[in-house]
Amino acid sequence: MNFESVNSLVAALEAEVNNGGFDQFFFNTAGNRTKETIEALELIGAQKTAEIVRRAALKFPGGFPATGRHERQDQLEEVSPESEAFEEDDAAFVRYDEDLAGLLERFRNRG
Repeated sequence: MNFESVNSLVAALEAEVNNGGFDQFFFNTAGNRTKETIEALELIGAQKTAEIVRRAALKFPGGFPATGRHERQDQLEEVSPESEAFEEDDAAFVRYDEDLAGLLERFRNRG
């Protein structure tokens, strides 16, 4: 995975979760690439953040959200009908225990 892909995935995750939590991330098209987002976070060394996303994803039937947006939105209605299922994950994410920007920069400079 190249820097542009990794940066795009991490930026989409941050934008969605910071704006509307994991409910918004999974509702919108960024959630189509949940697996790749976790891989991108691991690639830059953001293990704690990857674990938060993984924990949120585990709330879906079968332990992972559908990659298709409409199917995932239907799942989301079951998983989080009142948009409360991800409150702990949202709080953990916005604490920013890891410097994602710094980790991205280091990844970029590795060449």
